[in-house]
Amino acid sequence: MDTTPIYELRERLRAAVMAGTNLLSEDFRLKRAYEAFRPLEAASPVFAKVGQLTGQLLSPDCQNPQGVLLDAITLADAVICTLGTVDVAGEVNFTEAINVDVNVGNLIVNAPYSVLKELLEALTTSGGGHYGYVCDMHDNHPELFQDYRVKYTLVQALGASYSELADQVEQWLIEDDDRTILPALYQNFDPKGRKEMVRRVRVISALAGAGANDFYVKMLDEAQKDVRTELIDALRHDPQNVSLLFDLSKTEKGKNKDKVFELLAAAETKEASDYFKELAGKKPDSVLKYLKNSTTDWAAGLVADLCGQTLAKMETIDSAPDGEKQALLHRLQDIVRALFGKGGACICECYRKLLSQKEKINRLDREIRQHGAREPWLRYGVLCYDSGGRTWQQLTRYLHDLEAKDTEALLGKILHHSLIVNPDPDLQALALELYHGKDVKKSNITFLPAAATVKIAGDEDCMDWLEEQVTEKNMLRVSKLLKDRLKVVIEAAAYVKWNHKKNSYEFYGSFIDAPEYRGAERLIKLPHAKEIMEWLKKHSSKVVDELLAQWVPLNDEGMRQMMGEYFYTKALITDVSYDYLESMKLCGWTVCKGLGVRFIKQKQDIPAYALSRWMMDLPGSREAVMEETRTICRMLRGGELKVKNLNVEEFEKYMDEWR
Repeated sequence: MDTTPIYELRERLRAAVMAGTNLLSEDFRLKRAYEAFRPLEAASPVFAKVGQLTGQLLSPDCQNPQGVLLDAITLADAVICTLGTVDVAGEVNFTEAINVDVNVGNLIVNAPYSVLKELLEALTTSGGGHYGYVCDMHDNHPELFQDYRVKYTLVQALGASYSELADQVEQWLIEDDDRTILPALYQNFDPKGRKEMVRRVRVISALAGAGANDFYVKMLDEAQKDVRTELIDALRHDPQNVSLLFDLSKTEKGKNKDKVFELLAAAETKEASDYFKELAGKKPDSVLKYLKNSTTDWAAGLVADLCGQTLAKMETIDSAPDGEKQALLHRLQDIVRALFGKGGACICECYRKLLSQKEKINRLDREIRQHGAREPWLRYGVLCYDSGGRTWQQLTRYLHDLEAKDTEALLGKILHHSLIVNPDPDLQALALELYHGKDVKKSNITFLPAAATVKIAGDEDCMDWLEEQVTEKNMLRVSKLLKDRLKVVIEAAAYVKWNHKKNSYEFYGSFIDAPEYRGAERLIKLPHAKEIMEWLKKHSSKVVDELLAQWVPLNDEGMRQMMGEYFYTKALITDVSYDYLESMKLCGWTVCKGLGVRFIKQKQDIPAYALSRWMMDLPGSREAVMEETRTICRMLRGGELKVKNLNVEEFEKYMDEWR
């Protein structure tokens, strides 16, 4: 059976989405595709249904053309998936056989269009409250976002007038990691477009990587402004683009030219190595700027050479003019920044040499600042990294100040962040060497985050080691908790989370200056995760509990239940917060008894509407939540609970309507 007509019909249906539904009944191309498809209607009931929906679209009496169109596209895509073929973007459209290993049923969620209508409208129209509504739906009904009708609309929402919504949709599409949405992202792509097209490129780059290289190259012919920058950035995925990047280095300007050189600096090729080695002899500062995020072997060697040459000048810097002193300090700043992500014996030697000169470097920095020539170099933006998640944003208020206080502190941060992206054995050994030093009893807290990272991700049981680092014993052998060291260990653990899609732990971070690490993760085995979590629970606090939530292995039912009970118990004896509720729901915990009562006891004044909204977010079934509601109402009426401005009847009304 020739199934070509269904592909042609699907393409015309997709084109109709972009063109609008007002002129559907006059779309002669759609009519022609429909006529070619009609002989297939007798082959299968599902083909007949596709034909029936298309016929409705072409009728001037169609009452809901938007809904029918989305249903027709969804069904056509589902049929094509069952046929085991897929469209491939290239110079021409063609199909190739594939092994279908997805559940086709997930393409259409068991929800009528009327249920999705409000969500689709919120994604595609402007208006107050749409952002909050869409986010609430994503949090509370994530299954709806697996429906192809919603996914297709999410692509349109990348151009939403409310930029916060568009940015959030971009993040969802990337996190969902669903490549079936790629055709919609390619369709009607405008290389001269604005922010919407920039977001499309970022999503395509994240989902397709090198698989979309032909698309990036083709779109570059006409691409402009920020779209062009993102397309150049996407060339990093394919090592075969080095020659193209060298060509672009001769024609691009401004930030695009800088982007090209950054990508070349990340290329592990002799051509790139030779180019930057030659350039280092003429413009070492420019080379250090481009090498700051490279992890190539040749980049490590080149940075080490420049470090040695620069430190050699420290011998005579005291008698040099202020201008030379300032230039040398700038060079050292760039060298330290360029250490990020690099490993090997030569880089480890750089750390040691810089630390041996730390007092002289700090003194030089103070001297320059006293003359008012520049800002303290140790405030340099290298420490812009964070672990990207909600927990880390809260930890930054809890942990020690991230701004480096001296050369040693800056190197400690660089080494820590390097180990997150690069498990280099030499760097790991260096972290433990610099932390413990010659006297184990006087371990250097500056390098504790790096050392803790090595231990946490290692194969050996590290619980005894962790406990030794955060406690000390007095003459009577009584242990005393060292809170400053515990905070630092928590900092190291905050860079670890469970990736439920890959069923693995990972190091993660928003390294915003590093395109090769943007959104990237380094998967780690973490064989002693359960034991480390038990150790963290011994030092429980609100911050530690938030950290534990991102460590829960969601593929382990036993661990989920254990941690769900832990969060539930903590909520009952501490302040109940949304964070604890979210942690319980993450673990699949279904008990909410006592949580509402505990919440009310924390409040002196709460209106009925606010209480009802909070109750609706409790874990468990609606009946379990209503049982807690009845308990609250009974205690309020009996005087066991007292809260100002709370109307019990109004509260009951809200909850009954919700049920």
